[in-house]
Amino acid sequence: MVQSVLGAKNLTQGQLGSNFTGWLKILDVALFIIPGITCFVLFPNLADPDEAYMTMVTRLLPAGMTGLVIAVLIAALISTIDSALNSLSTVSTMDIYIKKYKPAATQKDIIKIGRIITVIGAFTAIFLTLAIDSIKGLNLFDVFQAVLSFIAPPMSVVFLFGVLWKKTTTRAANIILSAGTVFSIGTGIFYLWIFPSEQYDFWPHFLLLSFCIFVILAAAAFLISRFDKKGAEKDQNILSYEKLPGPEKKVWAAWILLIITMVGLYILFNGHS
Repeated sequence: MVQSVLGAKNLTQGQLGSNFTGWLKILDVALFIIPGITCFVLFPNLADPDEAYMTMVTRLLPAGMTGLVIAVLIAALISTIDSALNSLSTVSTMDIYIKKYKPAATQKDIIKIGRIITVIGAFTAIFLTLAIDSIKGLNLFDVFQAVLSFIAPPMSVVFLFGVLWKKTTTRAANIILSAGTVFSIGTGIFYLWIFPSEQYDFWPHFLLLSFCIFVILAAAAFLISRFDKKGAEKDQNILSYEKLPGPEKKVWAAWILLIITMVGLYILFNGHS
């Protein structure tokens, strides 16, 4: 989303594009929540919630449609994995290998390194899949949310500080993205595997824990930026700032309409009159 917004032809188009992603999130209700509610009504005695999707596919659709849905599901999974591995290979070769280690690398060298990184990434993904499958006490949706909640804090801190605070230094961003990521993911490893939350009651909910990690990393980014005087001066010399004009009326109208819609959906699905 960030890349798409930065690639917009002007500020207004970027703001409207960001607003459009908010409207797309409304589709989550139809794509994820309503099918789950439907399955709960139709199959109330389903033993494993993770089997809800395939149960509805195999029990409600004819044989031909079942095969088509499964084929589409597999194609979507392969496409997602392919895109992720391709991005990993591209970033590793172009931004790390060439820029840091071998600027004069030939096309043959680049392809070779890219293939090696792709293979390593694939085996790492397989290992992570097995590790995630060993997590007990959480259903598949909660596992996904838990893993994401331990990956997001460092990136969120760097992004928000970079956008909202001009005095954020390069050193602070690098430390948060490196040491902060180790701290956040390390906490997740303790939470999910070493001292699993289902066996140890001292853990808060993973979303609350993610917020606590965010606060700690935000405080660290602030302190590092405040005391990194040389880094601040260096960054100020290479950066330029321009005051952007305020959003147009149609942008304000789009956001207000989106907020009203979101609040209305919340009230509707919470049963308030």
